[in-house]
Amino acid sequence: MPAAILPRERGMMVIWGEVQDKSIDEEDLNEWWTYEHLPERLAIPGFRRARRYYSVEDAKSQYLVCYEVTSVDVFTSPAYMDALNNPTPGTQRNMPLMASMNRLVCRVGQSCSRPEFGQSSTSGSGATVVLITFQPPASQGQRDELGGWIAETVWPSLSSQHQSLLAIHLLQYDRYASQSGSSTKSYEKASFQSAETPERWVILVELAETMAAPFAKHRVITQSIVQQLKIFAGEIESRAFGLICALGQQ
Repeated sequence: MPAAILPRERGMMVIWGEVQDKSIDEEDLNEWWTYEHLPERLAIPGFRRARRYYSVEDAKSQYLVCYEVTSVDVFTSPAYMDALNNPTPGTQRNMPLMASMNRLVCRVGQSCSRPEFGQSSTSGSGATVVLITFQPPASQGQRDELGGWIAETVWPSLSSQHQSLLAIHLLQYDRYASQSGSSTKSYEKASFQSAETPERWVILVELAETMAAPFAKHRVITQSIVQQLKIFAGEIESRAFGLICALGQQ
């Protein structure tokens, strides 16, 4: 069996998309995000790791951030709600810039990785990650099959063909945790989703390669996963991002 870099009881918040204001000072935004916001979140009990990624499409900046926690319940905890209701001046200044971004809180449904990667004490990070979002099947039976499909079919096949593939994770949307905190002070001008937001699940693919490398295989791997995923799911979208930084608890 492959190692599980993300134990199945863990949760993850995934935020991605384009920043709202094209005239913003992105240097200031990134300084706040990396040096203030990530450490602030990691100080909250239950937060284990935070990672930021970047991509460019049509000359527009695209960001991805992943917050890993010991349990999805951390995102509804009093400590997290207190942080949301008492944002720093930097958070109040920058949060509205993310109003057009997507935000999902998910449970880890499956996680497969190479043993030396998954068993790392700091839970290593690949230089490239592919975010695949999709509408999960309506059938509970098919939903239950997705984890097994990744562990028993997708992972063995692709990891044997591509040595740069480090890990694949299935993240299952939690509506209650995703909407929790939406009325707090931090989100006054950044309403990420409502009760009408369509349900989406996520597959994260981690790779030991840079996006622009001539030997990069992330496009081939993504195409293979998406083609197989069409059997189960609809509204499939994918995007590759390059690592900016990763911070974690020991």
